[in-house]
Amino acid sequence: MELKDNPLLKSEDYLSGYRESIENLKNRPELVSFDKLCYELFEANELGRKFMHHIEDHFLIPSLVNRESGNYQLLVIWADGFKDAFRLLKQNVMSHDQRIKAGKSE
Repeated sequence: MELKDNPLLKSEDYLSGYRESIENLKNRPELVSFDKLCYELFEANELGRKFMHHIEDHFLIPSLVNRESGNYQLLVIWADGFKDAFRLLKQNVMSHDQRIKAGKSE
């Protein structure tokens, strides 16, 4: 009698997505380079950290749109697009920080 793999008993590889993501990044060094640049500017540099905290406090956290405005829906779309650029910079900083931490743990 031949034994066959039971798909119900097979363990799932939870790290496969991470490995795939790492392989994709290896083929796109410009993304890693941009992450590192953002990290150096906005996290490793004291003035950059202060700048990013100022951006968070004055532009990302508070609403930029008055609810009583007649074109509220359009202004909300504009404000979200405005905030997206800063969110992208913050995400790049966090991405490089995670890469640093992952390298130290190996």
